[in-house]
Amino acid sequence: MNQITFKQYRNIDLVIWTILLIIFETITTFATTKWFAAQAVAISISLALICIVMMRWSGYAAILAVVGGFVYCLASGAEPKQYLIYCIGNLFSLIALLLFKVFDKEKIRTDIPKLVVFVLVAYIGMALGRGAVTQFFGGDIKAFVVFATTDIISLLFVEVILILLRKSDGMIEDQKTYLLRLDREKKEKEAAPEQEEEYFL
Repeated sequence: MNQITFKQYRNIDLVIWTILLIIFETITTFATTKWFAAQAVAISISLALICIVMMRWSGYAAILAVVGGFVYCLASGAEPKQYLIYCIGNLFSLIALLLFKVFDKEKIRTDIPKLVVFVLVAYIGMALGRGAVTQFFGGDIKAFVVFATTDIISLLFVEVILILLRKSDGMIEDQKTYLLRLDREKKEKEAAPEQEEEYFL
């Protein structure tokens, strides 16, 4: 069986995460807009998966940002302008990528305070992005506050999820670094028996 290329691996991985987002975002959207519509807060899976993919593939998380906004609007029966508010607004969560310039991605993954800040920046960016697009359509300035507060449970959810996932091998690790590490560890294991044999001889 031929090995897949790095590009093929990346594309397959992105497709899997996108499918997971579509499934779970549809479920959570129905839950918050139809089944428990009276609740003042909402729960969304989009931010969690966007943050995970940012850690794995950096800017390719833009795909999930747009898809997440589209799925939410489709499942909630949104108006046409809301598609732009959420799809474009979600892209602002990628402002958290700037932290990769300040801190090494691996340090963000392994250091809980830095990971918490990473998620928080993504959350604030998403809220500001949605609010900014709302302003473009003549919305109220209070939109910024609304977007920041209604998804507060989602923020807490994402923080917990990523803190737990950091201990899962490769889950929120840069995938190029992860694959190179696996290859290095494999070569070290293969070399170990040969070294032991030479030692005993």
